[in-house]
Amino acid sequence: MDEDCWDDVAIRDITAVVLYSLHLRDGLPVDKVPWTKVLWHLWDDARVSALVNDVLPGAGHDLTLQADPDDPVAERWRWLTRTWDPSAPIRPRNRSADLFGAFPRRGSGALDAAVPEPRWGGMSRGVGSALPDPALEVCTNWSAVVVQAAIIAQQGGYPKFTRVRVTDGEFKGHRGYVVQSGWVADDDTQTMVGPEGYVVDLDDSDDAEEIDADQLKRSYDHRWPRRPAGTVKDGPPPRLHDPLPPRPTCAEDLADILERASNPEAVPDDLRGTIASAKDHHHLQMDWQASPEPQRFTWQVIMHWYQLTEHYSDDQRAELWEIVLKTHLHDPEPTRHLALREEDVPLVIARCTAATA
Repeated sequence: MDEDCWDDVAIRDITAVVLYSLHLRDGLPVDKVPWTKVLWHLWDDARVSALVNDVLPGAGHDLTLQADPDDPVAERWRWLTRTWDPSAPIRPRNRSADLFGAFPRRGSGALDAAVPEPRWGGMSRGVGSALPDPALEVCTNWSAVVVQAAIIAQQGGYPKFTRVRVTDGEFKGHRGYVVQSGWVADDDTQTMVGPEGYVVDLDDSDDAEEIDADQLKRSYDHRWPRRPAGTVKDGPPPRLHDPLPPRPTCAEDLADILERASNPEAVPDDLRGTIASAKDHHHLQMDWQASPEPQRFTWQVIMHWYQLTEHYSDDQRAELWEIVLKTHLHDPEPTRHLALREEDVPLVIARCTAATA
């Protein structure tokens, strides 16, 4: 556990708030709360949020943004549900202010409101480092992986990459490596049962296979076996070196953008004709930001620009701006809006988020 690592803190704190909430709800000592119940709630962040918001306020924890910061439980929850600015400055860690100037030495207490907030609170970050979304949405599945590993260790099961052999069934006698564990959800008791089985990467099969837990035994021939000639496991996947499909034309690229946009009428006919006859097209992500709860939105700004002449000239290009709007990291149906000029983008974001709210 690294307190300076955003990933570690997020995984630890998501698991902790679920464990603490179940301790309060069920009246059990913390060390008696079954990890299988914790795992059920870590199925997704919606379950975690429902549990926390149902239990913690009744126990005296104010989860609102205006609450007293002296409550460590509420502070942890606010940290997990806050949004981040991926374009904020990075705060140098353990470095002299004389070298970097922008930020004082760590621990000096000299940071003030005039200095931009360091990216991710000054922590290092590896999981989703470009995402502005809350840690609760980004890392709940990572917390589930950690808890699964703990349960498997307690039960004497097979951790990921364990070498196993199949003792019964269709693949009896085969050997391979565990790549995933399988669980059954008992929603009535809010408990995960298992692992009931494992996904095993078998030596003599191109595909991984689902094997019941009682059909596996640990194998001690620790080796990465040579794969049969011509299989995926003995070389590159089929078609890896095939030529890439032809790049879409500017007209095809524009058609795709217009088809997914909520306001295709924003692009006038003359601009459509100009783009359709362009020589080349490029796409750049220009911004990716989020607003916090209760008006939770994430907007990603993409600039599509089209080279109008055979040789690039700065004054011979057409631009189209696309804003992708989500209300959750895993939003299955984000809305997409188009703007013709960069200065119009903030107005589109403000209008669309207000309309969605």
